[in-house]
Amino acid sequence: MEQTNQPKTKRPFTLWHALGLVLILCTALAIWFGIHPRYRFLSVGVLLLGVFAAWKRDWMLWIVIAAELIFVGFLWLFPQAGYKITSLLPLAIIGLLLVFRFCKKPVKIVVSILAGVCTAALIVIEIPIVKATIEKPKPGADYIIVLGAAVYGEEPSITLQHRLEGAARYLDENPNTKAVVSGGQGAGEDISEAECMRRYLEKHGIAPERILIEDRSTSTKENLAFSKAVIEADGGDASNVAVVSSGYHLYRAKRMADLLGMQATGVAGSDGYPLYMFGMYLREAAAVLKLWIFGM
Repeated sequence: MEQTNQPKTKRPFTLWHALGLVLILCTALAIWFGIHPRYRFLSVGVLLLGVFAAWKRDWMLWIVIAAELIFVGFLWLFPQAGYKITSLLPLAIIGLLLVFRFCKKPVKIVVSILAGVCTAALIVIEIPIVKATIEKPKPGADYIIVLGAAVYGEEPSITLQHRLEGAARYLDENPNTKAVVSGGQGAGEDISEAECMRRYLEKHGIAPERILIEDRSTSTKENLAFSKAVIEADGGDASNVAVVSSGYHLYRAKRMADLLGMQATGVAGSDGYPLYMFGMYLREAAAVLKLWIFGM
């Protein structure tokens, strides 16, 4: 009996296909708007994967997973922790895709509940973090405490530079305010973080007599405690201070300052690229949860 080869019929367009294309589009937009413009060409490649997925709908799941893995690999090219932490999101998406494609209903229900609980908890923790970031700093502080961050050789890291930009703006707007630059010398640093900050502020027009140095601390807790001692040794009142740090770090820094009796206001440094900041907000959520549970 003669057999005829029936042509394959293309799988109809379903909700799964729509979600896959949305994920690819979101990945492309994240690259385009979330990172340095020199990398925007990668978003075009991701969009081309989306076009291919729309054409080969039977391969949609694997094309979406490939796009997300490419995104993860790209983020891991950067040395900054924020990008690596951001990669957890596409990895979670891949995990959910595989669960809902191949696992049985009870597993899907459990995973859905866990994902919902984790998302709700993250939102609750992020609310005060974001609120502290967007609050406008109070003018007229007697002192600002500039919290240290990594120094590469003798140059400030991007994070530290952003904090110093915020500190310089506040000092320019409040000429009677003094700065305590706070941070010791860590591995790979040729000078202390405090010395690096002092050089930066003087280079940007801040008079040397307005800068006090605290160069022994190795943590946020020590930054604040040792800086309080420096302020008191200068004859100042440590209750009228502002803490300068990255926006995502301000809530925790202010809480620690409160525990030391300092009643500090917050001054946010300049923002980094959105993908980096997203990862840092995720990391800060874990640090805030630890603070809530264990205190200092």
